[in-house]
Amino acid sequence: FEDYFSNRVKQLTFTFPEDAATSTGAPFWSAPKRFPRALEFSVEDRDHRHFIMAASILRAETFGIKIPDWAKKLDNRELADAIKSVMVPEFQPKKDAKIVTDEKATSLTTASIDDAAVIDGLILKLEELSAVLAPGFRMSPIQFEK
Repeated sequence: FEDYFSNRVKQLTFTFPEDAATSTGAPFWSAPKRFPRALEFSVEDRDHRHFIMAASILRAETFGIKIPDWAKKLDNRELADAIKSVMVPEFQPKKDAKIVTDEKATSLTTASIDDAAVIDGLILKLEELSAVLAPGFRMSPIQFEK
């Protein structure tokens, strides 16, 4: 929740504050762009709980983790208590974040170089993490209807 609905928005507004201007001096946040506001998670908000429940179930199924029956019920105290017990680190903005502001400015070459670096980094992380997984561990992809 924090990643999708709070931290990404906070990073965007850190990089481009409400009074940001383009290279021509025009306001960055002008139609059709509107200045976004990050959501603050609330365990009392049914939609927030539902997102956490759905995302948790999908993740558990992917990793073969048994889902307790109480975790499948949106309106119960056990689910709310489990959510409350999670420690979420405070957002720290990245000063060197790259956010594409002009879709036309991206090129295949730049994207390929950036993708290669990201892929190399992910391969290294996977190799490190594979050492701590149980022997024979397998992820199970979830099929979605289109």
